[in-house]
Amino acid sequence: MRKRKKVKEEDYTYLYHHLPARPLKYVKDREGYGWLCDKGVDPMRDLRNQGCWRCDEMAFPTGGR
Repeated sequence: MRKRKKVKEEDYTYLYHHLPARPLKYVKDREGYGWLCDKGVDPMRDLRNQGCWRCDEMAFPTGGR
């Protein structure tokens, strides 16, 4: 059996010619909508003003609220 080497960011960048995404997290607001946000956002503050994207407004399926 061959040993598998752990893939590093440098390998990914070389193979696919772009950097991986920045750290993100999924947050639900009080109305139940899902938001995709940068990792350091405050979920108690306005998510849109912090640069988050509401998932139902994005062009990919999210599985509902």
